[in-house]
Amino acid sequence: METRNKVTHRTVPIKDSISKITGYPDKLVIFQLVASSYWWVRYYTQKKILKKSTKTQSKQEAIAFAKKFYEDVLLKERNLLPLGSSPSFERCANELIEEQKQKINRGELNKKLNENDKAVLNKHLLPYFRGMDIRSVTYKHINNYLDTCLMHKLSPSTLKKHTNLISKILKLAVRENILDRTPPMPSIKLKDTPRGWFSLKEYELLKKITTKLVSENTIVRGHKITKEMSYLITFMTNTFLRPSDLKNLKHRNIEIVENENKFLRITTESSKTINHPIATMEAAIGIYKDVCKLRKNIKKDDYLFFPEILNRDFALTTISRLFNEILNQADLKIASHGEPRTLYSLRHTSIMFRLTKGDHIDLLTLARNARTSVNMIERFYARPLSGEMNIDKLQSMR
Repeated sequence: METRNKVTHRTVPIKDSISKITGYPDKLVIFQLVASSYWWVRYYTQKKILKKSTKTQSKQEAIAFAKKFYEDVLLKERNLLPLGSSPSFERCANELIEEQKQKINRGELNKKLNENDKAVLNKHLLPYFRGMDIRSVTYKHINNYLDTCLMHKLSPSTLKKHTNLISKILKLAVRENILDRTPPMPSIKLKDTPRGWFSLKEYELLKKITTKLVSENTIVRGHKITKEMSYLITFMTNTFLRPSDLKNLKHRNIEIVENENKFLRITTESSKTINHPIATMEAAIGIYKDVCKLRKNIKKDDYLFFPEILNRDFALTTISRLFNEILNQADLKIASHGEPRTLYSLRHTSIMFRLTKGDHIDLLTLARNARTSVNMIERFYARPLSGEMNIDKLQSMR
């Protein structure tokens, strides 16, 4: 007990009690404290001191505990798991982001996945779940979280994305033996809300009003509606592109193919979904050549539309504002069934034109080329499709 009397603090290890474990790193030791009758284990790794009570007064049992403690730490390090004894929701969430980052680096996932997940985590999930031990998360917690989202007026489809992210975090905890099983997830009833599109008559009106506004030198927030907007509208309708693809489209992403079939091969650097090359309608070739005539000394790294705006998010915002003015002037902002129309409606229109005017178009081919799925076409794009629109095919005879 003479040694104990020299100890200046009850939680400082008793020097003479510190013992290394034979066959293990020197940083793994067991020791005793004045403040406890049990042996303790300590291990230094990743610039952290990890220590834990062995809950035993037997040195032999403490050594066995220390070996198991060391093996558990190694397992967590191999799987990039937090080393703390009470893993928080936040730590597991960050681990998921890191794991997805590795898959992105290997080309297995789209980098936008992490960008979207981090945005949801920082703005919504972590303010609610931060500080919670992931092992204590229940159905009730998740359901209460969804209630707090009401103040943000999030749509059911957005809430579904939130619960999917929560589920991924919980599944990671199960996979790494932090949880035995995931709690049940609240069900969210989804309602598909397809965007409006343009019938052929409406599309012709859209082009006519655009030409009129160009001739009138119409200005929207300092930006003039020029011939470039006319080309942009027809280009999107003939290429199946999303607005997010259009804003970053450069000349080097476009290849003119003039063989038996004539089309543009568009290979964007990234995409919302799988980044397959897009084959356009033949008319896109002429439109592209017209766009090229608008400017001199075009370089392959120049953006195709509004290249003078280097901030591409602002470029897309500007394009959307100009397009909204055209919609308002043409009285086409709202479709006949009440769906709002946006720049995205041009993509919807390009797909609907193939469904209504294509010769027995194969849905899988159309879906792949438009970088979507057959299910998405059926749920969103083809939802307005009626028998009357394809009456010739409906009444055809072999």
